[in-house]
Amino acid sequence: MRARRPRALRILIVGVAIVTVALLAHASTPPELPDAPQSSNALTHTPAIADLPPMAYIEPRRNPTPGYHWKGLLLQSLEFNLIENGFRLATDDSMRYQIAHKPYWHDYVASVKQFNMRRWNDGDSFIVNYVGHPLQGAVGAYIEIQNSESQSRLQWNEPGYWRSRALAFLWTTAFSTNSEIGPFGEAGIGNEGGFTYGLKCMSHCDSTNFKPGDKYTNNTGWVDFIITPTVGMLWVFAEDYIDKDIVPLIPGAANHPTEAKILRGSLNPSRTFANMLRGRKPWYRDYEHPVPTPAYKGYGQYFLPSEDHMEWRRNLPRYQIAPHLNGLSIATNSVGCLNCRGITTGVGVEFSARLLPLLDFDSDLSYQPAASPLPGDRAGGNAFRVVFGVRSGYETENYAVRVAVRPGFVRWDRAYTTSLTSILLPNNQLGPDRYVQTGELITNPPPALGPILHFDWNVNFTGDYKLSPGVALRAGISEDLVRYRTNMLAADGVGEPPYLSWLSRENYINRGNWSYQVGPVFSF
Repeated sequence: MRARRPRALRILIVGVAIVTVALLAHASTPPELPDAPQSSNALTHTPAIADLPPMAYIEPRRNPTPGYHWKGLLLQSLEFNLIENGFRLATDDSMRYQIAHKPYWHDYVASVKQFNMRRWNDGDSFIVNYVGHPLQGAVGAYIEIQNSESQSRLQWNEPGYWRSRALAFLWTTAFSTNSEIGPFGEAGIGNEGGFTYGLKCMSHCDSTNFKPGDKYTNNTGWVDFIITPTVGMLWVFAEDYIDKDIVPLIPGAANHPTEAKILRGSLNPSRTFANMLRGRKPWYRDYEHPVPTPAYKGYGQYFLPSEDHMEWRRNLPRYQIAPHLNGLSIATNSVGCLNCRGITTGVGVEFSARLLPLLDFDSDLSYQPAASPLPGDRAGGNAFRVVFGVRSGYETENYAVRVAVRPGFVRWDRAYTTSLTSILLPNNQLGPDRYVQTGELITNPPPALGPILHFDWNVNFTGDYKLSPGVALRAGISEDLVRYRTNMLAADGVGEPPYLSWLSRENYINRGNWSYQVGPVFSF
């Protein structure tokens, strides 16, 4: 039975996002730092206002309001999200299968619709729900704290401390909500909610270990939405208290400074992780550094070019157009072979625009005429490839080498819109048979001819030889990961317990294809 997402959850998500932005943008200004002590030298004496001529009085300059690092907040939150999803993908073969073989957006929407918010528990263990998730909430809170010049310098129970942690609570609530139900959270990466499994046997349930009446779940409920930010803030309070009132009591710190620093970082695990996300040492504390120091200072890790080189790059032409001849190795159909790899040739044009000194927007449109003489369910007719993304690289006055990452699509204009046959697979899209590749063969009605579209991930490496400041020659090679819909379909219906599924019936495969390009580059 399909669970409906209640209005309360929608109100929670929207309300938390609005309040977070409003309060963070209007955070109170902390007390100003005392001015540097004045010398007793008579040359530094400031005359009284009454002693100055009327036109000589100038309003004293106030200390600027400490800034808020929105860029750092967003980038570090993105880093944290990538680490979480990377770990989940590395340790869950079912999740990897769904990402590789299922339609992402369809299954994300289907998963969100099945969130069951009429219960508290989601089926995870005590350690996961009440230890792991609160640690996630604490890290999210410290990411917000460390990107505020004022909040990061407040210690346990100092004036302004509780307001600052309230703002951190709002941010980590928004972050953890996104981690559950957002497109790059557990609903999107792993399709939490879109299918069920047995609580005891997980993805290996059969008649021997799953009996009628045994419990199963789709891993949704209120517990993570509430426990992650609330208990996470208790972690924050505990770590702040330990750092202020317990760490100074550690004996032997003066004689063993390295061991003391390691112990200090270990007693604040979530703050240590948040420090790592911004490139700080585990024991770094903002309130011990009135003037912020560069990350990794003293380690010689300087990844960016010199300021002179950055200024030189800022003055380079901002736009580039590069017409080119190209070739693409991709599956095509001919009289002698269907779905066989062949080298198609064509023309294209690349356009780029500088966004930052080291980052460009980059796009490419290519056309391969009559690339696949015969139609099929993967190719047919003329091929169009459109990709767009970002690129970066190294550039001198005479040469440039760059790498671009560009998602897009490949379109064929005269192909079969459906397959000639289908293979009907068992419906259990999780479980022991989730990788089955055999099933009942079904002959479909004659397919119609028309355009078909395949998703494409393109990674492009180019080298330029500059003939003048505005003209260069470019050669490049690319790898295109093209995603094809297969003729394998899951059976109709949602299945039987413990393996119910509301995910798509379709299955996809991914195929790598290399390409090349050669042509001039015009910069302006």
